[in-house]
Amino acid sequence: MSDDTEKQLIYSANDIAILLNLKISTIRKYANVLQKAGYHFYKNEKGHRGYYDNDVIVLKKLIEIKSHPDMTLEQAANAVVSWVNQSSVSGSDTSDNMNKKRYISYDEFREFQNKQEEQMQQVINLNKELINRLDKQQEHLDHHLKQRDQELINVMNQTLETRKLIAAAQEEEEAKKGFFKKLFSKKN
Repeated sequence: MSDDTEKQLIYSANDIAILLNLKISTIRKYANVLQKAGYHFYKNEKGHRGYYDNDVIVLKKLIEIKSHPDMTLEQAANAVVSWVNQSSVSGSDTSDNMNKKRYISYDEFREFQNKQEEQMQQVINLNKELINRLDKQQEHLDHHLKQRDQELINVMNQTLETRKLIAAAQEEEEAKKGFFKKLFSKKN
């Protein structure tokens, strides 16, 4: 063991149970599942487990992850072991991790929240502008469609009137031809 590990306190399962407000049997169960997932705990010469500060962090992380819906204890243990391997939590750097700032101040939170609100307001304003543009485009399109429809109706009416005039002229022509036919056919 390194000097840092030897200087750390070793907690018993009972100490951890009190610290985490769990039963000793639950602590042992969690430790067994973590070991099966590849996590290593300290064991004395008699094979009894001892828990370092970093083990407490790992157990807390397991409790946190397993509380998510649809997460089995084994899945949570695998996730914790992966997390430990990625974050390199070890006995020597546990105290450093504990001293790192985990929370932001109220002022930092308010600043973050204000920035979020500003961004949200910008998105809302952009959405309003886009809606206005879409409304104007729709009005413009509706106006042009009405105008086109009216022009189409006018052209159709003119075409219909022209056809009626042509038909009337053809009837009149036929009537004149018929009169002359009658006139010339009586003389014969």
